Amino acid sequence: MGMDYAEYPYSYQDASNGKGSRQAIATLRSRNGIRYLVLDETSIGLIVNPASVQDIPDGTRVFVRYQQVSATLPDFCTEAVRVDWAASVDVGAVSFLTDAPEGDPVDIVTDWMSSLEDGFLTLHYKIRASGKVAHSFELRPDVEGQQYRLLHDAHGDTGGEETEGLICFPVADLLPDTQGETVTLTLHYTALNKKASTLTFDYRSPK
Repeated sequence: MGMDYAEYPYSYQDASNGKGSRQAIATLRSRNGIRYLVLDETSIGLIVNPASVQDIPDGTRVFVRYQQVSATLPDFCTEAVRVDWAASVDVGAVSFLTDAPEGDPVDIVTDWMSSLEDGFLTLHYKIRASGKVAHSFELRPDVEGQQYRLLHDAHGDTGGEETEGLICFPVADLLPDTQGETVTLTLHYTALNKKASTLTFDYRSPK
């Protein structure tokens, strides 16, 4: 049903906690035995305490809190970071089935956590749930264009309190080479008010 951050001092509202640390949605990767975070299109953070993420596989989208520190950088990194904590973001399914239902209601929060970066569509969502049933999410692409539908399956659990979480979808293989141009990905979903809703994301292929 999304991530449970109860054990972490996170904030959904702000990427900074005001105490010298920052929060980010990033991708954990490694090169030549060096572990690093892809923080955004231009920021690559060398992890100076790799033991903090030793149980998280490469290629995982993570919700991370970190501090910028001084260190000697490899040529592919732009900064050095000390990780306070990191938690894996849930991964949703990608399906090409064409008989897509409308799905159960879900709201997408258009804040710093909802993004299309590093081959992942990451969504900060709100749903109604009891917390007793696992909800699932699926992304269905339209092969004729950059149109996608987000399907939320509450498995009958739609009458609980409003709660929020994060879900990501690996879409690198679905996105075209934009040849340096910026294209728009359009996401369709049914909002909590049960109205058909649309959200767009700009995308440009990495150089």
